[in-house]
Amino acid sequence: MTDSQAPSAAPAEHVLDTLYVNNLNEKVSLNKLKAVLNSLFGRYGKVIQITAHRNLKMKGQAFVTYADPKSSDKALRKLQGRPVFKKPIRITWAKASSDEYHRLLQNFDAIAKRQELKKERERLRKEKEQQKPQTPQPGTSQMSKSQIKQWKSLPPNNILLLQNLADHQLSNEVLDAIFSVFNGFERVRLIKFRKLAFVDFDTEANATACLEKLGNSDSLENALLTYAKK
Repeated sequence: MTDSQAPSAAPAEHVLDTLYVNNLNEKVSLNKLKAVLNSLFGRYGKVIQITAHRNLKMKGQAFVTYADPKSSDKALRKLQGRPVFKKPIRITWAKASSDEYHRLLQNFDAIAKRQELKKERERLRKEKEQQKPQTPQPGTSQMSKSQIKQWKSLPPNNILLLQNLADHQLSNEVLDAIFSVFNGFERVRLIKFRKLAFVDFDTEANATACLEKLGNSDSLENALLTYAKK
């Protein structure tokens, strides 16, 4: 095993479940950035939080927290230097005392209070929503179980179909970043007005490998990934 292949060892003073990511493209919106980071880092374990802000001192940076420390170690090794929105990302361990995070935000107490207020507003909003007649929400919930089962039972194809995309996913850059890490990926054909995309692979085997990895994960949110019809 070479030095580059050896597992990274996190210093004792670092938080093993949280990674500090920088050199991110500052021109990308927060929604797109978080969606791509969630998809990329979500391949190596359950991501419980991605923190990124628009203020000048936090631009181009993010914190990714995993439920399992083993996931953060694997993600650091696998994603170090990977191009995201045409820039190679740099990853290190977040400090145990969160010195970097607190210094960059400068006013953590005020942010914590805003977060509490946001949670309270969200709780009140949900209470009001529960009192209203329920209407179907965008996503796979609009499909019946039989429809979803029918899509998932299609025969193998080297082309995958991604349906029910959220608005922040309707971007070639976002989708390319999600699928380009898979072997044999060729291109994404996005059809915005139908909120779907075709994902082309060179072989059925490579398309299947991607489908097995992403099809049952949370990284695609409510989108449904299946084989395309032949």
